[in-house]
Parts: sequence; structure tokens; C-alpha cells
Amino acid sequence: MLKVPFQAQTILEQNMKLKATAAFAAALISSPLSYAGTIELSQAFNYNAFIFNDFSGERSDVEGKLAVGGNLTVEDFDVGLLLPQDLSESSLYVGGDLSFSRGKVNGGQTTVSGMVEASYVEFAGAVNSESFVSIEGGSVSSGGINSKGDVSLVDAGIRQGDIDAEGSVFIKSSGLDDGSVTYGNELIVENGNAGTSASVKDTTNIVDVENLDFTTMKNEVIAQSKDFAARDVNGITTLSCGSQTCSESASSPIDTITFSGSDDVNIFSIDSAWFSAADKDIVYDFSTTSINIINVFGKEVELFNTGFFNTAFSQENSYFRENGQYRDNDNNENQRHDGLYTNNILFNFVDATDVTLHAVGVKGSVLAPYAELSFYNGHIDGNLIASSLVTPEVELKNDKDETYLAPTGQVNNYRFGAINVSEPASIVLLFGAGCFMLARRKKTSRDSVNLKRETF
Repeated sequence: MLKVPFQAQTILEQNMKLKATAAFAAALISSPLSYAGTIELSQAFNYNAFIFNDFSGERSDVEGKLAVGGNLTVEDFDVGLLLPQDLSESSLYVGGDLSFSRGKVNGGQTTVSGMVEASYVEFAGAVNSESFVSIEGGSVSSGGINSKGDVSLVDAGIRQGDIDAEGSVFIKSSGLDDGSVTYGNELIVENGNAGTSASVKDTTNIVDVENLDFTTMKNEVIAQSKDFAARDVNGITTLSCGSQTCSESASSPIDTITFSGSDDVNIFSIDSAWFSAADKDIVYDFSTTSINIINVFGKEVELFNTGFFNTAFSQENSYFRENGQYRDNDNNENQRHDGLYTNNILFNFVDATDVTLHAVGVKGSVLAPYAELSFYNGHIDGNLIASSLVTPEVELKNDKDETYLAPTGQVNNYRFGAINVSEPASIVLLFGAGCFMLARRKKTSRDSVNLKRETF
């Protein structure tokens, strides 16, 4: 057994360079005691998945809010499956273009800075776009369409709400059950319904669509990742390679990584080469009311065929199987844990540019601010924050030996920091979060904003 309180001299040197970030954040805190019992993080953690650039996926879902700074291209996909209905704000934000085939946006509105091209998609709330909106098939349940460009509605309907467009409006074999159409250039209706009334838009009455400040939020979360990486390590990382001590000369591959900590906030460090070992177990040995940040150092990371365990349990219950392994999420609600044992864990991929997650159910949140994330055939129980997300074309076989393409990994609606912690833990986390406490949304009349934490 090899106990690694800190990974290597090179990591120490890297962390020394990052100390300035933590010192700067500490200087911004005025009264951390007033936040006892809460955790203040970058605004990006308010989103189940927050991707700085492009996101491409298929046959999967993000159960909570999704924010994509670049283009979002998905098919057979759902967003906000477990969100309560709150149509006053958006559950999907896209900074580029949205290309969406077959699926649903639940729980809120959809706000897009670029074009919207949707086919056979159900939108629970309003569709807001700073450009062209095309919806073929599907529906908008409430709130209508607000577009600074043209609107095309074909074989689709708006059940409740208006169309407000600065450009032209084209309606074919579809229409509005209730509501009105306001257009800037022309209105064309073919075998459709323009609602209760239609009128030309006053040129002074512009459509107001305001999105997230993706650049500011990206900079915030990068600074926070650096701050986490700069913290002193107080947790113990134990590497087991069968009966031998883990080393370059060990004949047995690594089979277990144990993260042990007894403080309110435990900081761990591990090299990506160890972390990427196949067919291993990850064991958590710390309190459920503590905060645990696992800093992974290295440019390339691959996590797969990994089981997650907790030393607190040896008998089967609603969270764990008999050997202490986390239950995997499935369609049986009785086997779906409530986050008590995962919301206090964050994997911080400090400098990784290439992260691959597959054949794994990650128990904890993932922060990879510089990484293109290749994510398929698995899930994450926590926040997912990364530079970009892609779904590679990987062929898998089912129980009938039939070949199929691997789906995008699922992001389940859990959240780092959604736990009750003691006062010292709150203070320590605020130390790195003082510069992230300003609101990162512009005010908008159509999409009122509340960035306070939801309760799950």
C-alpha cells in the first residue's frame, strides 16, 4: 500500500504558482461568518451541466438546467427532466445556435443567442432567440416564441402564448391555440391559424432577449478551479496494487484508490496516470457532511470500468449494496439515491485538456474547465462543467449481441455543495468563492432571474 499525501514535487511547484489566486479571493471576503451553513460557489454550479463551448449529444438527457456557451447539437435528447415547472426562467441556455431533433425541454424557457432549428421537440416554456426560429413538429406549451429574426412554424403548435417577431412569420399546417401574432415584415399563413389577432410590429417595440454572460461565468469557474488546486492537501490518497506496493515496478495493476479525510473540508491530490487506471475501485472514507475536493493533475484523463464505494456502510440499504458499493441509477426509483453521499464530492481536473468518461457512473461532480470531454455510455451524479462535450462514434453490443452506437452520457440532477456543513467548512469554501458572489445575469422582462440554489 502506498499512501500519497501529496503526489509529486512537480505538482507542488504548480500549486505554488497558484497561491496568488487563493490569496486574492481571501481578500475579497468581508464577513464569512454570516454565511455559516451555506456554500457559495461560482454561478456555473447552479447548472446541472455548464459547457463553455460546443455540446453535441444523442439519446440521452441532462436532468437539470443546461447552459452551453457555443452551439448545442442534440437529437433524441431531453433537458430538465427533474426540474419543477417554473416558466419564469429558462432551463436551457445556448450562447450559439441550437439544432435540436426529437426531445423535450422541461421545467422552463429556452433562451438562445443564435438560431433555433427544432424538429419534433416539445418546449415547456417560451422559446427566445436573437435570430431565426424554425420549429417543425412538436409544440410550445406556454409562453410562445420571441424572436429578433424570422419565425417559421410548420406542423407545430403553440398551446398558450404569442408569436412576437421582428422579422417575418410563416405558419403552415399549424398555429396558435390562443394568443396573437406580431410581426415586423410580413405574415404568411398556409392552412394554419394565426391565433386571435395579427398585427404589424411597431418599429420602436423591439424583442428583448438576454442570455447568460457566458464569458464572465467561464472566467469565474476557471479561477475557482485554480483556487481549489492551490489549496494545501490535508486528505490522504491510498493506492493499492493487489498485494504489492503501487509503484512503477509493481507487477499488479492498481485496483483501489481510497480517499480518506477527517476534516470539514478535505483536499486530495492524485496524478492522472493513477486516476486513469482501468478496472479499479474508488473508495470514499470521509464524513457525509464534509466537503471533499479531489484535484487530478495531468493533461489526459480516462475514467472507465470503475466502481464507487463508501466505507461507512457494509450492509445493503437504499444507497449501497452489501459490499458498500453505490447503487447504480436505473428506472427503479427505490434505487435512486438522493445525493446525500455524492453532493459533497468534486473531481477537479485542474489542467486536463482531454477527458474521457465511459462505462462509469461517476459519484460526484466533475470540473474540467480546459477539457474537451468525450462522454458516452455512462452518467455523472453531480455538476458537469467542461470546455466542450462530444459524443464519439463508438459501437457497443447489447445482450442480444446486436451492435449499436453508444449514447451520450447522462448528467443526473445532483449538485456539489448541496449539503449541510459545519461553520468551519463554510468559511473555508467562502475563502475561494468571494469573487464569485456577483449576479451574472442581466435583467430581462420575459425571463426573471433567481440564481439562488434550488432545493433537491
